[in-house]
Order: sequence, then C-alpha cells, then structure tokens
Amino acid sequence: MAKIVIGIDESYTRTGITVLEDKKLIKMYSVNFDGCKNNYDKRKELRSVLESILNKLLRKYKPIEIKCIIERIRTFSGGHMSSQYLITTGGLIVTILDVFLEHGIKVYSVDTKSWKNAVVGTSKPKENPYGINPNKYPTIQYLKTKGLLKKIVIPYKGRGTKGIVNVRINGVKTPCKINDDIADSYCIAMYGFLPKSKQKLKEENF
Repeated sequence: MAKIVIGIDESYTRTGITVLEDKKLIKMYSVNFDGCKNNYDKRKELRSVLESILNKLLRKYKPIEIKCIIERIRTFSGGHMSSQYLITTGGLIVTILDVFLEHGIKVYSVDTKSWKNAVVGTSKPKENPYGINPNKYPTIQYLKTKGLLKKIVIPYKGRGTKGIVNVRINGVKTPCKINDDIADSYCIAMYGFLPKSKQKLKEENF
C-alpha cells in the first residue's frame, strides 16, 4: 500500500504544499493566489488545488493511505494574540479540513518548533550573508543537503540583492529567490515519517 504524507504550510500570502511517498518526493506546489481579490477567493483557490492533488493521487494509487499535516495556528505572536488572525487563519484551515475529511482523510497539525527541531535539527534562527530571513535559513540549508534547492527557487530578474542566491540551473548561475513556504511544507511532510513515538501531532476536526 502506498503511504502518502501531504505537508502544508498554510498562509493567505502564499501556501506551500509537498506530497511525499515513503519519504520520496512526488510533487511540490506553491499556491500564490494570483488574481485573488480577497480571502474568500484565496480559500476557493486553495480548495481547488487540494482537490486536484487528491484526485490525482486517488486515481494513481490503489490502495492508498494518506495523512495530511498542517502547521498549527500560533495563538500568540510576539506575546500578543490577534483575534482577527485566529479567525481568518481558522477559515483557511477549515477549508483544508473540508477537502480531506470529505475523502475520509485525517488532518493533523504540528507546532513549528516541533517539526523544525525534529526534522531540520534546530528551531533557532541563523544569520546568513544572503539577507534571507534568519528564521527560514536553517530549513533552506536542510533542503540543500537533500539536493532539493532547485525545487524551491524562483529565478529573479530584478536589481535587488537581499535574499537573492545564485543557483546553477541548466549549467548557468542564475540569481534566484527562495520559496521558503515550499521548504517548510517539505519538512512538515517529512515529520509524518518520523517514528510515532517522536511525533507530537494533534488531530484537527473542528
């Protein structure tokens, strides 16, 4: 039986999705919400992408065991709780739940520090010479060690230098930005393959 884990780093800005089969990469997706006018449109777009992913998996693999893991909502940010953030992000998570629960697939959440410590090896920020967000840099380094850097880069033609790295694409050094949402989603999916004794997952069903 194919064992699939779908990791999702959900956000209204950009959502990263990674699909793994027994730790092997099947596909990475970035939902950029281009053309969406509001959060309702973004939830519709995310639902459409998730349904497409599921339909492809269910057609290709029989039998199949699927688990979805999302990043848990942060109830406090900078020592404060934003009720608006909780409401809007809760709506995004309910959209994810609706899609998977319609197919009888359970959805779990994992705390950010938990997946970072267990998969990346640290949840501490790391300064870097590229101007990449220090909180994101260790995860990006981890993806690089897995040979997946090319999977999470976006060629950049602007003049800025902050957050820009040179990646060899088709033999040519190319200035690129990093899609850290996809990087996070990959690590979240990998968390699902840890021994159950090391997983700190919470089943979401609200």
